[in-house]
Amino acid sequence: MSPVPQSVKSNLLSAFRHLLKPLVRLAIKNEVTLREFGEALKSAYVGVASKQIGMSGGDPTAEAIAVLLNVDIKEVKGVLASPSGKNFDYKESQTSPVSEVLAAWHSDPNYSGPYGVLVDLPFGSEDAGDRGGVTFSGLARDCCPNISPKVLLDEAIRTGCVISVGSGFFRAVKRSYIPDPLSAFSISRFAHVVHNLCETLERNLRAESVGGKGLFERTIFTDNRITQAELQAFDKYVRERGQIFADDIDIWLSSRAQPTASDVDQVHTGIGIYHYVLNDEDELEFNRLQTTEGTKDAH
Repeated sequence: MSPVPQSVKSNLLSAFRHLLKPLVRLAIKNEVTLREFGEALKSAYVGVASKQIGMSGGDPTAEAIAVLLNVDIKEVKGVLASPSGKNFDYKESQTSPVSEVLAAWHSDPNYSGPYGVLVDLPFGSEDAGDRGGVTFSGLARDCCPNISPKVLLDEAIRTGCVISVGSGFFRAVKRSYIPDPLSAFSISRFAHVVHNLCETLERNLRAESVGGKGLFERTIFTDNRITQAELQAFDKYVRERGQIFADDIDIWLSSRAQPTASDVDQVHTGIGIYHYVLNDEDELEFNRLQTTEGTKDAH
């Protein structure tokens, strides 16, 4: 095997898979499905394509966007016709199988005791004793007949929605299957920070940014690994020094005069500072893809 130069497209696809992994982890933890994520990606593609066509003087029709994206025009029309912020024909409110089981457990009177207190459920009828058919398996089959009750129970336990109380019985301790609830503010901040970082890096990849003409961007990292104790010390040092730097930047920006209505080309700008710890598993896979993709047998 001898390596051959990978195409820009192949390298970009490897990079996209790598940079999407933290986003996918966040999506899975918060019950964003693959289909919903795909619809959001489709919307971004259509939005960017429409803007690029318009900026080049063209008419961003559904046909023009479909040609640029190499997709069926029906897909583009579906995105363009959807209300802003919606997930198109796929309902955002659609619940997962575990959510359906939890909702039924909390709302169905068959699974409630005196004063509405939820009853603990055995997994199968053999564990039910004198409760007859009131079991987790029965509940799961009623809600999701095509999914194994054991798989549903394992996922509910894994995410802390259900706990074992011994003797083969299980208790629902959460009503909602969202293990990492996030506020609207924190989600918005996350989106802005990641978007702005990617904007800077994308801009610096352009041909016109070669030779230091792009935006300032630096990464400082260890040549060798450090211990967990050193990591904690480094985190403390970064917080202290980073805050001093952030204060200096804030003072400089706030000392600028406010632009007037006659000032043209006004922009919002700023500096982002973040401390990262490398995800070794993701990094090894990315390095392998960059090395092996685009290789062929030498003859």
